Amino acid sequence: MPRNRPGALRGAHRTTPGPRIWEEPPPARIPGLSDRTSLAIHRAERLSPGRWFSRGATETALRRYRTFLHPPGRRPRYPRESYCAGCPGCALDDVRQARDALAEILPLLPPRARAELQRAVAPLDRRYLLLTLPDPLATRTEPWWHRRLAKGVEGW
Repeated sequence: MPRNRPGALRGAHRTTPGPRIWEEPPPARIPGLSDRTSLAIHRAERLSPGRWFSRGATETALRRYRTFLHPPGRRPRYPRESYCAGCPGCALDDVRQARDALAEILPLLPPRARAELQRAVAPLDRRYLLLTLPDPLATRTEPWWHRRLAKGVEGW
């Protein structure tokens, strides 16, 4: 009796439907990141449920984080609360919420993409610590970027 090849046996019992086909093309490369990392972020945004996971949310959060950290002059900066904190688009006006979005996407990425995004965010975090002042009354249960002094929507 002839013997079946192992590949033929595995092919007969295939349970996966095959490669995923996207209906829309992936977005353009995120500035400062590689094509591979941008594609991994796009996939994580599309396949993961959550508040921040809409198309291009990570790019928007990274852009707003960079914009906040490169002001004219070198005075201390105060993160401002957003006017409409309930909707994900407006919530990213608050730089702390933008940093939350970046922290939430990191564990969903493959190791190489995660490391590259962490390398892009690390210098921004160091600059954020230099440009903002610590809040002595903040609780320790929040992430470190929420424990910085902030201005309210109306100011002080």
